[in-house]
Amino acid sequence: MTDGLVSNQAITPVDRPKRALVLPGGGGRGAYQVGVAKALLEKGIEFDFAYGTSIGGINATLIAQGAITRLEELWGSIRARDIFHLPSAGLIGRLVLGHKLGLLDTSPLEEIMRREINLQKLKASSTKVGLCTTDLCSLETRLVTIDDIMSTNELIDILMATSAIPMAFPPRHIHGSGLWVDGGLVRNTPMETAIHMGADEIFMVLLHPEKINVCPTNMFEVLVRCLDIVLDASARREIQSAELYNRLIAAGSPESQGRKNVNIRVFQPRRAVNTTLLEIDPERSKKLIKQGYEEALEQLVDYPADIKEAKAC
Repeated sequence: MTDGLVSNQAITPVDRPKRALVLPGGGGRGAYQVGVAKALLEKGIEFDFAYGTSIGGINATLIAQGAITRLEELWGSIRARDIFHLPSAGLIGRLVLGHKLGLLDTSPLEEIMRREINLQKLKASSTKVGLCTTDLCSLETRLVTIDDIMSTNELIDILMATSAIPMAFPPRHIHGSGLWVDGGLVRNTPMETAIHMGADEIFMVLLHPEKINVCPTNMFEVLVRCLDIVLDASARREIQSAELYNRLIAAGSPESQGRKNVNIRVFQPRRAVNTTLLEIDPERSKKLIKQGYEEALEQLVDYPADIKEAKAC
């Protein structure tokens, strides 16, 4: 039996649209995605694909595993110290000498991943996971799917790589080579892959609020805001690309022959999110889950009627 609200073993009905859940990065704000996913599952929305980057990749993995309830429990109990340790004097020395490529020790996060992730359940799930990561050596950005992963160690390496915020978290070797990190700087929302895999509906959950009108007050907040800008630009490029794809289909362009319109639904915090990438607190996470859940239900009030109307247009 699965831990989620719907079984991942259910056979996909022939007449059901093929759906993809796309979860970008955003660090401690990732709890918002859990609330949205919970609302989607309660509405009976099942996913054929779950693609994620950074914290979105970890969330997508546990959702595909059927562990949405456990994922909510984790967010409601873990703190930043359960994810990473601040650098010791020895680690700082290794950083200065160039022997360490990340400021923080992420061994606690790896322990959680090894305890909570089950490769067999993921292989058996009808929701296929894809994780986005970038190699600092070759500059290659790759979406690794669960079908490509052959061992638990390989899966952990990829999960740790996709969540490796550059400079803060150490990069990871995959198959003993490369320096793989968070793919969000290049491809924060792997929406194009979802389209190419034949998704009829894409549900994407962004983690930065729709409007921001607060100035950074220190250097750390400046750095976080700069990263927000990069992640937002990456997400907007993919959304614009998908919208162009739909316009070409509507116009009957030769390039779109044989392709179908894709309905894209974007969920995003409507209110300010009072947390940054590395701030993780149980009470704050619970509030974010609640916010994501309530805002998603509001947005889904006409689903699936609006989907049918969109397809008829």
